[in-house]
Amino acid sequence: MKDKFEEIESSQRQHNELLLFDEKRYQLHVSGVLNTFATLKPKLYKDGDMWCCLMGENIQAGISGFGKSPFLAMAEFNENLHKGT
Repeated sequence: MKDKFEEIESSQRQHNELLLFDEKRYQLHVSGVLNTFATLKPKLYKDGDMWCCLMGENIQAGISGFGKSPFLAMAEFNENLHKGT
């Protein structure tokens, strides 16, 4: 019976470690998005029912990102920046 409890405890410990890893990865993602925004200082504004994060004169010539929140727009901007679009 003790072996079964040790297996359960080990499984729970591994699950907890995965949750902590995912949380740390998410925190690093958020930090990266915010650091990029703070460094490059693109424009952030409401465009209809979406938010736009834009670096450049316009959407066609610059790099942009759209989202339902300012952070989601910044995150898409960050992705597009790294893709080179």
